[in-house]
Amino acid sequence: MAKQVLVAIPSKYKGFIDEELSLVKAIYDSNSYDIDFFFVRRPNPKCYIPYDRVLEIKGNNDVNTIIIMDILKPRHFINLYRVLRKEIIDRMQLILKIFALHAGSREAQLQIELARLRHELPLIKEAIRYAKLGELHGFLGGGRYGFEKHYTMAKKRMARIRREINELRKIREIRRRNREKLGYPHISIVGYTCAGKTTLFNRLTKQYKPVGPEPFTTLSPKASSLIYNGYKVILIDTVGFIRDIPPEIVEAFYATLEEVVYSDLIINVIDSSRRFNDIRAEIRSTRGIFSHIGVHGKPIVYALNKIDLIDSGRIKEIMEFMHGELGIKKEYIVPISAYKGININSLLDTIYSILGYNEE
Repeated sequence: MAKQVLVAIPSKYKGFIDEELSLVKAIYDSNSYDIDFFFVRRPNPKCYIPYDRVLEIKGNNDVNTIIIMDILKPRHFINLYRVLRKEIIDRMQLILKIFALHAGSREAQLQIELARLRHELPLIKEAIRYAKLGELHGFLGGGRYGFEKHYTMAKKRMARIRREINELRKIREIRRRNREKLGYPHISIVGYTCAGKTTLFNRLTKQYKPVGPEPFTTLSPKASSLIYNGYKVILIDTVGFIRDIPPEIVEAFYATLEEVVYSDLIINVIDSSRRFNDIRAEIRSTRGIFSHIGVHGKPIVYALNKIDLIDSGRIKEIMEFMHGELGIKKEYIVPISAYKGININSLLDTIYSILGYNEE
């Protein structure tokens, strides 16, 4: 019998079930696991999941893992574990598991570990409190002293990781300055995961970086030169965004996202096959991330990708929507298909015109 994974989805994600479950399936292959889900309308203060549902899950021996697509508080973890004695994963931990699958570079591995430790630290502190009261055993370690040792080791490990990330950050900064000395503008490709960022990067640079339907295939920035009409620029592919990206992820990956801060121009790749509400939410979320990491006043070209999947009328509607409701200039919205190579020259003409490389 296949192992069962039960997913608790907050009602705020009711319109995004496929997107949320795609994160789960990135780790738990539906061929090997039976994945079922239910909605949580109002989180329970103690267990997040309504207590009657918790008791129902406790009585189901076929359920091995419970995934909650929200950021749990330490008390939620501990109270659920005390009742269920099953694997409990929240949205943050699930995202970090997916990241770990694609962490090819040392920097990405360190960033993931740092985010994981930052997320676990409050949980360990809460576990220490419960252990001192004699109310928790066998969770994250062996009793009160096991928890405290775990906490001390985690703090020391975080300090070492920060030092190593800072060293790697300095190396990247030196490389970036060397490129800047050559006078080449830097262009960052950003956007939600699975929007087609790396496909566009490959199309423009003639490279073959890994792409796929699974989220977060790119975790470390990739830089390559691009020459068009005799002018050279540096193109950078960056980590993908997701809905309600946890702040710990943004903080841990700041060294990677820093490439966007120092760019001369940004290409925001949008999946045109998505709904208007999704496009609005993604653009607003991306703007929020920009504000958080300190991106201000940069020209942004919106590459409306995957137009091979929709008709011309739909393309026009989306462009009108982005212009009218989101205040984006029409000339900064370029419909393309990175996969099919449609309108790529139009995108390049727009980019080079903004950079001042107008063809004589």
